[in-house]
Amino acid sequence: MEIWRENERNELGGNMKNYILVIDEGTTGVRALIYDRDMRMLDFVYEALELIYPEPDEAEVDANEIYDKTVKVCRAVVEKCGVAAEDIAGVGITTQRASWTMWNKETGEPLHNAVLWFDNRGRHQKQKYMDDPVFSGSFPGLAEALPGFYVPLILDKICDDSPEFAEELKKETTLFGNMDTWLIWKLTNGAVHATTGSMTSAGMIYDNEHCCYNLPFVGYFGFREEMLPEVCEETGFFGNMSADILGVEIPICGAFADQQSAMFSQGCLSPNTIKCTMGTGTFVDINVGSEIKTVPGLSSMISWNMGGERLYLLEGQSSTAGTCLEWAKNKLKFFDDFSEMDDLAESVDDSGGVYFIPALAGMAFAPYNDETAKGAFMGIGPGADRQHFVRAMLEGIAFAGVLFMEEAAKMGVGIDEIKVSGGVTKSRSVLQTMADVTGARVIRPKSVEATALGAAEAAAIQLGWMKPADVEKYLEIEQVVVPGENSEKLQETYQNWKKVVERTLNWDC
Repeated sequence: MEIWRENERNELGGNMKNYILVIDEGTTGVRALIYDRDMRMLDFVYEALELIYPEPDEAEVDANEIYDKTVKVCRAVVEKCGVAAEDIAGVGITTQRASWTMWNKETGEPLHNAVLWFDNRGRHQKQKYMDDPVFSGSFPGLAEALPGFYVPLILDKICDDSPEFAEELKKETTLFGNMDTWLIWKLTNGAVHATTGSMTSAGMIYDNEHCCYNLPFVGYFGFREEMLPEVCEETGFFGNMSADILGVEIPICGAFADQQSAMFSQGCLSPNTIKCTMGTGTFVDINVGSEIKTVPGLSSMISWNMGGERLYLLEGQSSTAGTCLEWAKNKLKFFDDFSEMDDLAESVDDSGGVYFIPALAGMAFAPYNDETAKGAFMGIGPGADRQHFVRAMLEGIAFAGVLFMEEAAKMGVGIDEIKVSGGVTKSRSVLQTMADVTGARVIRPKSVEATALGAAEAAAIQLGWMKPADVEKYLEIEQVVVPGENSEKLQETYQNWKKVVERTLNWDC
């Protein structure tokens, strides 16, 4: 897709337009934010999404709800900030990765609910392909290695469950896209069908090294080239947002996958820099530079493409972090408000021998790679009370993040500094645990909205307002946590926690 020429950028990013609208579509909600030229957030508006769990291992959301609430928050934030739509220079978009949908390009209607990134139903299809002699002959050993969240496996499961959907998949009117593609397509009234390397590299349908779709492989599952979106730079031009939204057309001039967006805005621009985002899930990302690298148990992805330069990362991820805390609040009633967590945890000296394993959606990550694992509280004695359970939960969530850093250390990454973001990192207990166990400085920015800021910066780069190297000057540090007096004890607790994890594995046996 053609990138704007310099004079067009300067004209549209001129003095008459002073704001960027950011759409931040996450797992559990959609927010719209307004940023000024100095990358300061004026305000935001948020709408929650209703997640759907039709069967065990399945996680969905209504794709139309995502779009409708996106439009709603865009209109609301402009009104809330008192900003004229004519004064918005561009739109930046950041969305959850590896969640996807398919739709009819003539009607604009989804063919199925959007499938969320932690949906694991594909694991039920693995045996089918392990037993398929044609597949095994063409792709030896791959069926066993495919994770349950692999998009083609889930697509195959949906086709098995719905013959009607299987028929729609064969039609030339069918399009595929992650949430960024879906929103761009809808916001441009179907004019643009595009994505970015940071987004598509997470879905395992793209060859990240050669930057093309794995058509021989994914074609076996029914994918065709014409249904897949064009892959563009994160600072590219993605068409104009329709005047139907805010009354005027506004260029969409930046799109970023959520984790890479946070990594970018936190200044992880050079090799061996580490970012840890704790929101719905935990994501630890390590910049590995311009050459792709592989480490067993960690995912290799594209960080971003900007100005013809492509960078890569290694990532470890756990699908449950904030999800566990929501469960503790809403189901277990451990606390009424998240602000109570730290006080409860700090009211006791330790977890009282209680351990929490945050495997509510399995542990399909290094070093365990077990989709059957289950969440658990263990080590419960008669002296355990609510405070011990809460402390064990916060420690367990922090420990899961440390696991990935241990894997990174095996490839020679020195862990001296960890940049964090996401709602869970507001917990001082989580950050202190992470610092104590790793021995590293944990740095939290003033705003934990690092994901939205990265999308704003991508748009600002396209508009000519800044350059990639400028991100450091927009990063305001609120807190630096260093290892404390409890470090040795926490490191021992962490080693014991890893032994407890072993007892939650192979749950299907």
